[in-house]
Amino acid sequence: MHRPHRRRTVAVASAALLAGLLSAPAGHAEDAPHRVVENLDRGLVAVPSGEGTFLSWRLLGTEYASHGNAIAFNVYKNGRRLNRTPVTKSTSYQDNTPGKGTYTVRAVVNGHEQKRSSAALDFARGYAEIPLATADGYTVQHAWPGDLDGDGRYEIVVSRLSGTRDKPDLLEAYTLTGERLWRVDQGPGSYTQVGGNGANDPAPAAISGSTAIGGYRNDDNVTVFDLDSDGKAEVLVHTADGTTFADGSRVTAASPADQFVSVIDGLTGTERTRRPVPTDLVADGPSGGHFGIAYLDGEHPSPVTKLVTRVGAKRGAFRILFQTWDFDGTDLTPRWKYVVPAAAGATSFHQIRTVDVDLDGKDEIADGNYVVNSDGTLRYVVDGAGHGDRFHIADLDPDRPGLEGFAIQQAESGVIPNFPWYYYDADTGERLVTGQHPADWVNDTDIDVGRGSTGDIDPDHPGYEYWTSTADVTAPGAGVRNVQDGKVSTTTPSVNFRIWWDGDKASENLDLTYVEKWDPATETTSKIFEPSGVVSGARNATPFYGDILGDWREEILAETADHTALRLYTTTEPTRTRIYTLAQNAEYRLGWTVRGYLQSTYTDYHLGTETRRVPKPSITLPKGAVRSDDHA
Repeated sequence: MHRPHRRRTVAVASAALLAGLLSAPAGHAEDAPHRVVENLDRGLVAVPSGEGTFLSWRLLGTEYASHGNAIAFNVYKNGRRLNRTPVTKSTSYQDNTPGKGTYTVRAVVNGHEQKRSSAALDFARGYAEIPLATADGYTVQHAWPGDLDGDGRYEIVVSRLSGTRDKPDLLEAYTLTGERLWRVDQGPGSYTQVGGNGANDPAPAAISGSTAIGGYRNDDNVTVFDLDSDGKAEVLVHTADGTTFADGSRVTAASPADQFVSVIDGLTGTERTRRPVPTDLVADGPSGGHFGIAYLDGEHPSPVTKLVTRVGAKRGAFRILFQTWDFDGTDLTPRWKYVVPAAAGATSFHQIRTVDVDLDGKDEIADGNYVVNSDGTLRYVVDGAGHGDRFHIADLDPDRPGLEGFAIQQAESGVIPNFPWYYYDADTGERLVTGQHPADWVNDTDIDVGRGSTGDIDPDHPGYEYWTSTADVTAPGAGVRNVQDGKVSTTTPSVNFRIWWDGDKASENLDLTYVEKWDPATETTSKIFEPSGVVSGARNATPFYGDILGDWREEILAETADHTALRLYTTTEPTRTRIYTLAQNAEYRLGWTVRGYLQSTYTDYHLGTETRRVPKPSITLPKGAVRSDDHA
């Protein structure tokens, strides 16, 4: 294995030591652009716990940017204050007073109490249950949060897919209190235009969930975000002939193969505008892809659509196109288009990430082994890297300036990959650590490192750990490795998702529907949360997990075993850690806008056991907005 010298200077190293191993403030220079973000409310939630009720709420990124930690909170039940002194060390509270009640909180800024929050969302059964509209034979594949009505609380848009592939995909929107807002029928193009050249091929003529190959969906072609910064989120989706919106209007096209990008009103499910999908790749066959959001100018969100197809025989060469857009509330306007050069060596993974890899305040588009700049030019292709299923980008090493990445590899077209995994510089694409093949892989043309994960699971080692699904524990890359120390353990925890669930800043792991915790002393894991009555879907994933309410810890959204409802779970573990809501961190929030092969979400600063202070975000509310949590 080869690890080049880190990019650091004496001054940077000294500053890190003096700051108590603080994370370098990624992309938060004084002159950095200020992103327009969602106007979220306090996100207060009340959950039965122990002898009483556990409460948690948001510290908003917008107020943290203005006031830092000079914010406290008072907690109220039926209008009576519960805490003797303002809460300053956490954004959670355990209430053991008798009787039920309505909970609110008030921020205290510079000694002055602010207006009350909206009432807590009540998880009376230990979770919020969201009944699904009748759709026999359907399961929920993906979910996208978005504030569809502008009240500061997220709603959920879900894709529902027929297991028999003889019915159209459905898009539906629900409130967290269980109200269905609308349904869009994606039409015959969402289930009749199927096929492909192999198990890892992109989906032909993808609409919403895209093609079923082996029962799985590799693509998404849906995203949810406030595209025009008016306070209400829109839905962006591929449509085709026969797509029917919530008001009964339909898409009509000359050919079933004609594809469009439609903007749907998030509150009503009606179409606002549509544009044709670029046709550059038509000669290579129908294409699949992914949708996401990027702040290409550093201030305003731009939709990103990726098209990908494969040329020729099974697992042929990738052809990849990016089209970015701007939406002003009326028109969807092309921003730039980039066709990745065939000779560049870029290979499509099963999802993209939109993240500011060079820390200039503007987002780049990362797709596995390459990155496209915010202006639509190629930034780099990782030398020697090919196709893999998953990759991760975050501040994995708190002592190393910038962001790092970790990616896994698989054989393509009978060609053995140069290495099974690699740890790299996310800004330059330079490989920092490269995995070695086990001896018995030398002639194996069907290698597939199917999973790889990263997280700060071991507090005895600085920075994040990373590991793969490699079965051979004697292999040089098997087991758990640390970004600074190298190998930590020959045993391997679950390798699906990283989640922040309990009260510390270390990561837990999410697989199927359970959360597990790594024990460094025994080098084993144990389950710390496992709900009953719910199931995971394709690739052992639930439709969504992330920080959509309460404090900075993450929630889990899972479907009931009978597929009639969704259940939203939140932690009730106490914590002395206070961090502004992850939903207003740039990289973290944009991670929700891409689905495909679901991946872990990360912040653009180092969040782990070494974190002492979180950098202030460069964000602002939409022009003229009044904070959603303020009530008379």
